[in-house]
Amino acid sequence: MLISILIYGFTLALLFWGSSFAKKGQLKADYLSIENSTAAKGFACLGVFFHHVSQNPAFQQTADIKFFEYIGFIFVGIFFFYSGIGLLKSWKAKPDYLSTFFKKRMLPIIIAIYVMNIFYAIFIYIAKYREMDALRWVLGLLNIIILNDQSWYPIVILIMYAAFMFAFKKCKKVSNAIFVVFLVALAQLVIFCIGGHFAWWIDYGWYKGPQSFGTAKWYQQICALWFQGEWWVNSTMCFVMGLLWAHHEEKIIAFFSKKYWLKFSLLGILMAGGMYLGFYTMMNISYWSEFAGHGVGRIDKTICLVSQQVQLATLLAFLTVLKFKWTRSNKVLSFFSSISLEFYLMQRIALNSFLFITGTKENPIIKELHWNLLAYFIAVFAANLLLALIYKQINKKITKLLVR
Repeated sequence: MLISILIYGFTLALLFWGSSFAKKGQLKADYLSIENSTAAKGFACLGVFFHHVSQNPAFQQTADIKFFEYIGFIFVGIFFFYSGIGLLKSWKAKPDYLSTFFKKRMLPIIIAIYVMNIFYAIFIYIAKYREMDALRWVLGLLNIIILNDQSWYPIVILIMYAAFMFAFKKCKKVSNAIFVVFLVALAQLVIFCIGGHFAWWIDYGWYKGPQSFGTAKWYQQICALWFQGEWWVNSTMCFVMGLLWAHHEEKIIAFFSKKYWLKFSLLGILMAGGMYLGFYTMMNISYWSEFAGHGVGRIDKTICLVSQQVQLATLLAFLTVLKFKWTRSNKVLSFFSSISLEFYLMQRIALNSFLFITGTKENPIIKELHWNLLAYFIAVFAANLLLALIYKQINKKITKLLVR
């Protein structure tokens, strides 16, 4: 209970610190300013961290900060949404934006991925985090598979960036370009729905045997390859939602400028319905139908994905329209936005390095008043922050050498 109060209290304080309200009868013209967008991404950065901490075995057993376990994809969706908005606004404002797009937007992420792989290779080797053969080492260091199981986001955002760059270079109409990007996002959802959580198509039927996963090769195991896991795809469409918002922004503002509170209230009802639909579907159908005797479960996965797209679309619309009247920004959120990628990519090292405080899935350790959970949270947060800052400096130096 103590740790829940502290973390939820800290979250609410950050959420409302630096609040600013529109004057009566007016909408905030700066609702999507760099400062306000940065605050949203900073809050999402911390939300993803809380989500990953909530997955710790001891936190799972005590249900401390349980709420964050269910909403991690929403925080990631915020990143995708603001990325889409930012790219389209920049493209509109800068005629030569795409000429330097790869060098300025994509190459730094590629550099970050390969520097990260060195960090995780060292961590895996020292901590014996998982068994590695020569093939797995080579594929991991090349990023053909991922060494850090939380590093799917930079891969997906690079795919979406590449789709954006191609579509907006080749298509004359903005609506056509957005449709091309949508098709790329949709293809990723389809890949997951067909492939599921493991390579069932390798030596078809192997997973039905008595030994199944106990004797399977590493590349047949759960979530070993790209796009094996709903987290790879369930928030990606938010990038397209961001593009659509930026493209139709003037019409949206004009629509809500009249009878704002009535329309906002109706949007709130839609958002509540979308949230209920998403959570109900997850609790009653689930993405993990392979392990309930339903085969790959393509229909189950499709239903879950569609419901979560409705959930995300209605929530993001609600939160963004809310910003017409209320925004907030502060130095803490701005800071975490500035290191969001680095803070995210270093989390697995920090989370696993202090498991001796809370124990493993088989043997969770829970002390009186859950004080060790608070100690774990603080230790992981501090280590994660330190690693992120070191990692960011290394990335900056390498990027400076390569990007001129």
